[in-house]
Amino acid sequence: MHRNIARAYHCLQDEHDRVRLACVKILSQKDKNLERELLRADLDDPKHHDQMLLYEERLHSPQRRRVLELNKYGRKIERVMAILLRI
Repeated sequence: MHRNIARAYHCLQDEHDRVRLACVKILSQKDKNLERELLRADLDDPKHHDQMLLYEERLHSPQRRRVLELNKYGRKIERVMAILLRI
């Protein structure tokens, strides 16, 4: 991978991690143990996705909207990262 592409990929990965952290902080609602559990979970695990949806349903409307916006932004970042990997 070209050095500039690699640098861009790593910057996008860092941004994706920040978005995920913000999302998990909202979902955990100041519960540090839950936050740690959600951050350590495997992203590809369907059980983890079900758990995230369960916590998302418990949020108030403005918080749920913010989580959805963060998820949408995170998916856009993932698409760009996938394109960079194909280059």
